[in-house]
Amino acid sequence: MVNRMKSRGKYQSGFTLIELLVALTIIGLLIALLVPAVQAVRETARKMQCANHLKQIGIALHAYHSSHEVLPFGVGHDFDGPISSLGTLNDHRYSAHAMLLPYLDQSVIYNQLNFDVAPFHPFVNAGNDDQEELAKRFNEVINGPAAAAKISVFICPSDLNRLQSRWGPNNYRSCNGSSWSGREGNGMFGQNSSVRLGDVKDGLSNTGMFSEHAKGTWDDSIIDPLSDLYNLQGVWTESQFIDACGSLAPETAGVYQYDVESGQTWLAGNMNWTRYNHVRTPNRINCKNGFTWDGVILNPSSWHASGVNLLLGDGSVRFISENINVETWRALGTISGGEKTAGLGI
Repeated sequence: MVNRMKSRGKYQSGFTLIELLVALTIIGLLIALLVPAVQAVRETARKMQCANHLKQIGIALHAYHSSHEVLPFGVGHDFDGPISSLGTLNDHRYSAHAMLLPYLDQSVIYNQLNFDVAPFHPFVNAGNDDQEELAKRFNEVINGPAAAAKISVFICPSDLNRLQSRWGPNNYRSCNGSSWSGREGNGMFGQNSSVRLGDVKDGLSNTGMFSEHAKGTWDDSIIDPLSDLYNLQGVWTESQFIDACGSLAPETAGVYQYDVESGQTWLAGNMNWTRYNHVRTPNRINCKNGFTWDGVILNPSSWHASGVNLLLGDGSVRFISENINVETWRALGTISGGEKTAGLGI
C-alpha cells in the first residue's frame, strides 16, 4: 500500500508531453516578445550615445570659437577652378574634425599631423581607389599613423561597420549650407570659411552645425541609398539637379556610378567624408554632379528610426524627422537667410 502511494505521488509530480510542449511554446512566445523590446532599448541607448557625441562636438566647436574667435573651416584650400578634381599635392583639404582634435581630448593625434602637406601625402587623395598600392606604401604617408586612429566621438554606435579603409571612419558631418555648392556654401562650414557665431543672423538655435551620415558599404555590388553618393554628371541648373536627384528611387539610382566609401576618414574635408548640406531632407538619396563643384546633394542619414540627430549652433542636439518640411529644413542650413523655422517639431 505504501509503495503504491509513493508510486502514485511520483507519477503525479511529473509533466505530460502536452504540458511540456505548451510550456515550451509559452517560453518561445515570451522570448519572441522580449527580443524586440530589448533591441529597442539598446537602440534607444545607442541613439542617446550618438546625440551625446554630437554634444561633445558642439562643446568643442564653442571652445574653438572662444580660442580663435571664429569656427573652423569645413574644408581647407585647394587650387581647383570651376571644374572639380581629385586635387594635387599642393591642396590642403583638411576637415573641421582635424581642427577640433585638441578640443576633443585628442591632442596626441593632433600633434602627429603635419598640416604643411596634403592630408594623405604622398597620395593626392585617400588612396581608396588603389588599396594595393596604398598597402605597399602606407609607411610613406606622413599623416598615416594619425589618420588611422579610430576616434570614438566621430562614430555613431547605431551605424554598420562595413568600411575596409585603413583610415579612421567618420559619421558626423559639418554643415556646408542649403545650396548645391560644394565649396563656399551658405552655412557655418564652407571652404576656407571663418564664420563667427555673431555672423549667424538666423539665430544659433535655428541653425545646423553638424549632423550624421551612414558610413559606406565598401562594396560596388551593394546599393545603399542611405550612404551612397550617385553621380549624375551633366550640365544642370540647381533646380534641375535637385529635381533629377529627387526623382531617383533605389532601383533607378543603381544604374548610375556611385561612391561606396562614405565617411571613410575624418581627416579630409571631402563632401562624401566629413560634410553635408540641407538641400533635401534627411535619409534621401544623395547625388553629385562629378563635373563641377556646383552640384552636390548630401543629406544626413542614419540607422535610427525615421530621422537623424542634428547639432544646432547653440550646442543643443535635436532629433529631426525625415519628414520635416523641406523649406524648414533648408532654413536650418543657412546662417543669415532670414528664413522661418516655425513648425520644426523638435
